[in-house]
Amino acid sequence: MAVGVRFLVVRLAGREFAVPAWRVCGMMQMRGLHVEPMEGLGAMRYLATVHGKALPVFVPNGALGLEDRPVSARSCLLLIRGGSAAGGDELDAAAAQCALVVDSISRLEEIPPASCRPTGQAARPDPQQVRLGEKWREVIDVDQVCQSRGQAVLSRIT
Repeated sequence: MAVGVRFLVVRLAGREFAVPAWRVCGMMQMRGLHVEPMEGLGAMRYLATVHGKALPVFVPNGALGLEDRPVSARSCLLLIRGGSAAGGDELDAAAAQCALVVDSISRLEEIPPASCRPTGQAARPDPQQVRLGEKWREVIDVDQVCQSRGQAVLSRIT
């Protein structure tokens, strides 16, 4: 029997999206977190200090064709590990290279391979869409949203 692929289901602008679980190394509420607003850097909107480490914080709404929403009491940060699968599904906030703002985190799902639509791109191994219940949901391309711009800015600030 084929083993499923794990995805974290999140909400943005009233819609569900999936994030490959192996990319998430931590989660936290934005409420009470000190973040510095950043302007003119595309999807990179904030700089946050998490466990003594400066992280670029990206708002994926624009990249997904969604309206921006203000941060609310339910807004969360997904701490994102780098592109290698090393570390698996273990949560370790120290491994975070950037963070994504989502409206809320819904659940963790294990999706069978038959319910994953591939991108057709060898450079992007994660599927483009996954079937959640009766509907297909888009998988957020974390690398595309968190472009190297964030790391370049960080190297100049820190």
